[in-house]
Amino acid sequence: MSRSKSGYFRSLVLPALIANVSDSTHDKSPLDTIGCRPTWAEIDLDALAANFLAIKNRVGPGVRVMAVVKANAYGHGSVYCARRLAKEGADWFGVALPEEGIGLRVSGITQPILCLAGFWDGQAAACIQERLVPVVYRLDLIEALDSAARDAGMVADVHVKIDTGMGRLGVRFDEAVEFADALKRFEHIRVDGLMTHFAAADDPTCETLTDDQMKRFENVATLFRAHGFAPRYLHSANSAGIFSHPEAPGNMVRPGGVLYGIWRDILPASTENNGLRPVMSVHSRIILLKWVPKGETIGYGCTFEASRKSLVATVPIGYDDGYLRGLSNRSHVIVRGTFAPVVGRISMDLTILDVTSVDGVELGDPVTLLGRDGDLEIPAEELARIAGTFSYEVTCGIGARVPRVYSSK
Repeated sequence: MSRSKSGYFRSLVLPALIANVSDSTHDKSPLDTIGCRPTWAEIDLDALAANFLAIKNRVGPGVRVMAVVKANAYGHGSVYCARRLAKEGADWFGVALPEEGIGLRVSGITQPILCLAGFWDGQAAACIQERLVPVVYRLDLIEALDSAARDAGMVADVHVKIDTGMGRLGVRFDEAVEFADALKRFEHIRVDGLMTHFAAADDPTCETLTDDQMKRFENVATLFRAHGFAPRYLHSANSAGIFSHPEAPGNMVRPGGVLYGIWRDILPASTENNGLRPVMSVHSRIILLKWVPKGETIGYGCTFEASRKSLVATVPIGYDDGYLRGLSNRSHVIVRGTFAPVVGRISMDLTILDVTSVDGVELGDPVTLLGRDGDLEIPAEELARIAGTFSYEVTCGIGARVPRVYSSK
């Protein structure tokens, strides 16, 4: 790939990854700061920093921390989160795609970046030019990277992924010998890391699998060294592994969701007092109040019928913004320090609330759909449970048209 083509690649990547973010430390209403539809997500960068430091203290000295900021930092905004994490001492960053890594490079991130899903045909030269380290698991892609590195007059670092039981990406642990033998012919590739990924480190009923994965990974590391490779980095522990299996092999860890204070549905109950703080909260404002008589239905499909004369409020957020349709008639929000139920089906752009029991409710009142308001809290894990999904999907799903407002003291 030529430099001009790489520049074109950057021009495609940057708008998708860092558009629609607001760098704001505000003392006034986010509505005043944003100046648009009164729906926004607040990102507490101080909570992010505190979570990172808690993880770093947990793993102890000598263990590198790779902050995983893939999927736009789980919906929190990869650029601003990476900048703060770099300031706090993140050793590496983990992304899924080269496109995400290039977005970080364009934004000034200089730390090593690992592309956890590898790279696609035609991206080998871009990885080298942008100093991205790909995860590798296929010889044809390694051959393409070797060729691009030769053209650039350099040796490219890679991390080899070993499938020890996840069954997703990676070289099968029982085929590692053949893979290591095949790697020897690539003169412009250096195996700087070996990694694996736990399938169920959070599940005590799967301890046998996790134990097997750890043993298999250690065996493969020994095998690679016996074949003349000298990887500097070994890493296996994801968020669940960090908290549930401190004995997991390696000298680097890869925290993801726990960085953002999401843990209740990925860590065992024994880690309740872990000091992690949620980083994201989602808010809107009431744009309409109206009384509806008893017996009247509300929303698409007539799924809710008022059991009394009810005061309902409309807020401008819907499933296109990531407020899941599965929360319809089942979730609640916080208005004026009171839980108010969601009524009727959540639509693409709007959600309806029953605020009959909210004292003094007024047009323009703020609504908390995710996060804490005073003594009340709606965590991502609770919304995920109600909708029948997983907490990561809740935060990742908060859409691009919801501005992120970043706060830091």
